[in-house]
Amino acid sequence: MRRHYSINSKNQLLIKPSKAKAAIPVSGSFSVDKNNQLIYWLNEPASWRRLYSLPSKLSFIGNWQINSNYDLELNLDETKSQYKGDRLILKGEIISTDRDTLAFEIITHKQGLSLSVPESTHIQLLKLTGSWQADELNRIIFTIDKRIAPDVITFKGSWQINKNQQITYIYEKTSLKTKSRISRVLTFEGFWEINRSNRLAYILSGSTKSYFDFRVQLESPNLYPKEGLIKYRIGIGLEENKPSKAKTICLYGSWRFSRKAGLFFQMDYGKGRFRDIEFGANIYLNKKDEVGFFLTDKKNEPLGLNITFTHNFLKNSDAEAFLRLKDILDKKERALEVGVRIPF
Repeated sequence: MRRHYSINSKNQLLIKPSKAKAAIPVSGSFSVDKNNQLIYWLNEPASWRRLYSLPSKLSFIGNWQINSNYDLELNLDETKSQYKGDRLILKGEIISTDRDTLAFEIITHKQGLSLSVPESTHIQLLKLTGSWQADELNRIIFTIDKRIAPDVITFKGSWQINKNQQITYIYEKTSLKTKSRISRVLTFEGFWEINRSNRLAYILSGSTKSYFDFRVQLESPNLYPKEGLIKYRIGIGLEENKPSKAKTICLYGSWRFSRKAGLFFQMDYGKGRFRDIEFGANIYLNKKDEVGFFLTDKKNEPLGLNITFTHNFLKNSDAEAFLRLKDILDKKERALEVGVRIPF
């Protein structure tokens, strides 16, 4: 039997039978199954359920999205038990973006059986599984795993980088209690990688498939070791068919040498967490007492990044690296007159 469904401001399911004049609230609780399908478990007596021909479990089929108030919304499809176009809007907050999930918290309010019994509240956590990615406009999206075709939730605002060099997304929503606008911050814990020219990747910690692959442009191809900084220009599209908002991304760290990796950029992510961005490199020797590194990816393809070290800087910052480079210089003494690239 087909019925209309909705959710009221207290996150209670409302059911409107085909011949009923008004929707009726149904006691129960929401959950999400392993296929990211919304489930409602009825907590009503069997006699009451028989009266309305209702099972103990309702399964809803539709498409997930986050609405303009950042509430979780399911737009229902047409089936034998539900009408296309009905919307189930769960009011709450996104509380976690960890481990390939979007975790959404709702508070359900239930009125007591009599005026002397106070209203009770129940906290429920709904977890959608999928992967965090970046779309063609460099916006954050969450792709929800489903049997037929995935649902894609797009976070249309601009994201930022916090003091621990992690990606954050700030959004505003209307508080149910005060009706005022409140800010919420989503933090994506992870680390940066530079593995292609004009691309910048952010890998989410503890994830098997979530990462952001951004299209970027170098602010300058020439890097300076004392600055400990890599700058990119990036455009983040706020809406379709509108110009993107350009901003500068700054990655902070220190340059180090490793006998195994060659050259790497060590970044501090706070709380004692350090992570290296590893590079391949070719060395360029010139006449100005300088050693230039042309950075490459793991396939030895150029990244468009160059960094130049003076001999004095190398000697003072990394004596072991200086000795290894000095050995190269001694062997390639003739190359100083014309310049040459040497694999490092």
